[in-house]
Amino acid sequence: MDKKPPRNDAEPRFRLHPVYRLGMLLAAGGTVTGALATDAPDPAHAGHGPAGAIQLAQIGATEGEGEGEAGGEGTVMNSAAAYLAQLALIRGHLDVGVDLYREGHTEAAVTHMKHPGHELYAGLVPAFEARGVDGFADALETLATTVEEGGEREAVEAAYTAVREGITAAEAGVPAEERNDAIMQFRVIVRLMRTAAAEYAIAVVDGRMENAHEYQDALGFVRVARRMVDRLADDSEQTARGGVNDAIAVARTQLDEIRDLWVGLVPPDTLDREPARLYGATARVELAATAID
Repeated sequence: MDKKPPRNDAEPRFRLHPVYRLGMLLAAGGTVTGALATDAPDPAHAGHGPAGAIQLAQIGATEGEGEGEAGGEGTVMNSAAAYLAQLALIRGHLDVGVDLYREGHTEAAVTHMKHPGHELYAGLVPAFEARGVDGFADALETLATTVEEGGEREAVEAAYTAVREGITAAEAGVPAEERNDAIMQFRVIVRLMRTAAAEYAIAVVDGRMENAHEYQDALGFVRVARRMVDRLADDSEQTARGGVNDAIAVARTQLDEIRDLWVGLVPPDTLDREPARLYGATARVELAATAID
């Protein structure tokens, strides 16, 4: 008998996340006070950046949701959105990692190649088994090894293609009708943006670049989010639904307006940018998505 993934029947169509409240506060010109930034640091980010940045990264992680790269409503085992988001986060890591390699930043690229395997992939293995799909551990390891050993460009690109194909095959563990649904797509998009905001808040603190790796992670995540928005815009079945085109328009506008948060793949030592802008953009996209029929 085939295994079936556990279902989270209580998962809502689209539930406003507490980051919405933060985003509206920031959009109104408010500030993040000590009373708001009281959540415990995410263990996955322990030691990354100053405490103030970690506190800001935790806003929106209340009400038992557990933010971070594996966070969100439910887990990869009982939530299709969490499962798809985890795969999308891997895409984001590799997207920016391969770009770094293409530009000759091999050492930085290696860290992004290894991160998915060390911190993201392992949590997906039980979900792969439950959903009856093959994983892509070998392809992921081949890519990481090829980059680390300074392989030829053609070998890296071939390995990268193999991983992307593996991710696409794993995504099929969620039935196409559910996977392509506009609400599901926006759940994943919002998770990507929310995680990017948390990473960026750790990276840029008071105009200083505290963590280039997290800065790059955030870039990869918003790139993947933008591609998802553009693909959804080409889905005539989904765009015929009420609220979808409006949500797409909001997402495109917000993602365009935050593009200047990144000034290149390798950041300068100082960067006069406000992480709060990414939280605000996430909040606006999330709010727009709640109006989808």
